[in-house]
Amino acid sequence: MIRRLALGALTTFLLATACAATGFASQTVGVDFDSPRWQVSDPNARREEYLGRRSLYLTSGFAVLKDAVFEDGVVEVDVATTGLVSFAGVIFRAESADDHEIVYLRPFKSGQPDAVQYTPSFNGSAGWQLYSGRGYTAAAEIPHERWVHLRLEVAGLSLKVYLDNSDKPVLVNDDLRRGYGRGSLGLWGIVNGAHFSNFSYTPRPAAERRAPRPASFAPGVLTKWELSEAFDAAQRSPEELPSPAELAALKWQPVGVEEPGMVVIDRYRRGPGRAGAFNDPAQRIGARPGRKFVFARATLYSDRDQLKKMSLGYSDEVTVFLNGRPLFTGRSAYRYRDPGFLGIMDVEDDGVYLDLKRGRNEVVLGVAEYFGGWGFICRLDDPRGVRLE
Repeated sequence: MIRRLALGALTTFLLATACAATGFASQTVGVDFDSPRWQVSDPNARREEYLGRRSLYLTSGFAVLKDAVFEDGVVEVDVATTGLVSFAGVIFRAESADDHEIVYLRPFKSGQPDAVQYTPSFNGSAGWQLYSGRGYTAAAEIPHERWVHLRLEVAGLSLKVYLDNSDKPVLVNDDLRRGYGRGSLGLWGIVNGAHFSNFSYTPRPAAERRAPRPASFAPGVLTKWELSEAFDAAQRSPEELPSPAELAALKWQPVGVEEPGMVVIDRYRRGPGRAGAFNDPAQRIGARPGRKFVFARATLYSDRDQLKKMSLGYSDEVTVFLNGRPLFTGRSAYRYRDPGFLGIMDVEDDGVYLDLKRGRNEVVLGVAEYFGGWGFICRLDDPRGVRLE
C-alpha cells in the first residue's frame, strides 16, 4: 500500500563514510519537523499545531531525513490518528524510495490481528500480502485522538516494536527480510494519514552479522524456479502460454525461494505500483488494466504416470500450465473474493491436480500483480515419486 514517491538521493558518499559499526557512543538525536534535514515528498503534508503540539501531518507520502545513516539502534516518534481508515508508520534502513523496511499502524483496526505490521519493500512494493502472521502482523490497541508513542528497536536481523510506552513489545521479528543493511530514516502516512511529533533516533553499535541459517521448507514445496522478464498484461495475456520457441527465447532467471517456500517476485521485478482494488462487484468481470505479470517455470521428474495434487498460493492472479496445457486459473486479489478479502497469500489457498507423465514434466505459472506483494508458493501434497530438476 505504499505509493512510490521520491525520497531524494541517499548518496553513495554517505553510505560509504557512515560511522563505523563499533566504537561510537550512542546518543539520542531529536529532529524538529522545521529542520532542513527533512525532505518531505508528500504534497499534502502540513506542519501545524495538533493536540497541543507542533506536528507534521502526512497523508500521501514520506518525510525522510536526508543525511541520516542508520543501521542499528532505536527510533521513536509519537503518532496521533483518528478513527478513520489510515496508515502511518516509520521507515528505516531506507536505501531509496523503493527499497526499505517499514513498520506501520492501522489504527482503524485497533485490537485486530493486523493492527501493527512490519514488511520489507522491494522495487517500490511493500509485500504485506506475502509477509503476514507471526513476526509480521500483531494485535494492539491503538487509541485515537491522542498521542501514542511508537518505539522501534533494531539490531542486526531483529526488530522489536513497542507501543504506547509499554515495556513489552507488541511485535517481534528475528528475520528482517531485507537482511543486514543501513540507510536513512523517515515517516510515512497515506489515506487519512496521521500527525507525528517528537521524532528521535539513537544509533547503536551494529550487531554482529551472523551467518544465515539454512531455510526450512515443508516436504513437497517446490524450491527451484526460474522467472521470465515482466510483461504488461494489456499487451499479452498471462492466461496464454507462448509457443515452445517463444518460451525458449524468454530471458529466464533462476531465483531464490524463502520461507515458508515462496518466490517473492518483487525482489526481481518491478510491479505495476497500484493497479486498483475490487471495490465494486461489477469490477470482478473481465481483465483489469494496469497489471503486470511474469512466467515462472519449474521442472518435475516423475517415476511413473501419476496424478498429484499441487497446493498453491499466489498474489494476485495465476494460470497454471502443465506440459503446455492450461489447468487452472485463479484470482486472489485484494477484495476480489468478498469485500473483506485481503488477498493474504497462503499455500492452502487453492489447489490443482497435475496429471504427470513418466519422466520430465514442466510446470509454468503466469503470475499477475495488482499491488500489495507479488509472489507465489507451490507444494506437492504427496511428493513421493517426484523430484525437481
